[in-house]
Amino acid sequence: MKLLLLRCPRCNHALSPDQDDQVVQCPNCRAAVAINEAGVELVNAHYAAPSGNPSHWLPFWVYLGQVTIRERKTQGGRSAEQEAQAFWARPRRLYIPAWGIDLRQARDMISLLIQKQPSLEAIDPPAGTSFEPAVVTPADGRKLLELVIVSIEAARKDWMESLDYDLRLDSEALWLFPATRKGNEWQLLLKKF
Repeated sequence: MKLLLLRCPRCNHALSPDQDDQVVQCPNCRAAVAINEAGVELVNAHYAAPSGNPSHWLPFWVYLGQVTIRERKTQGGRSAEQEAQAFWARPRRLYIPAWGIDLRQARDMISLLIQKQPSLEAIDPPAGTSFEPAVVTPADGRKLLELVIVSIEAARKDWMESLDYDLRLDSEALWLFPATRKGNEWQLLLKKF
């Protein structure tokens, strides 16, 4: 068993993450700190410009990615297949919620973000803000992203039978999105959404 000294690499302040936390915020200098088997390291976290007054900042893994559909078998014609090819024809930003969120909400949020493609404008970290710890690793997030890609394709109006595709993810970045919570649902407050 390896014991890790959990101190912020920037200011040496003690960190007290929960068991599943992958990225936490230093309570002293507010830096984003990744925790892994090798130890701790600073993470460059980008704050997205808000459209209102957020009560929370939520971590997302954001990629520039490309989905290439190799084969899409259906029961009802080719119009949806052509629509799918056109939709995925260019690289897109792909989003993975990284905090502890219900699977249904995560799926719906990812689908909305992929289809809307909001413009992300980075801002300086707002004074005194804190973000939810990231508990989803990029590897686990990829599995969720694959589920969403299949969900987007299954929602087309052609009775999809099977889907074979390639997913390439580039330029991984941690973004902190402004949000408010209404009941059990999250509402993102992105400036250009």
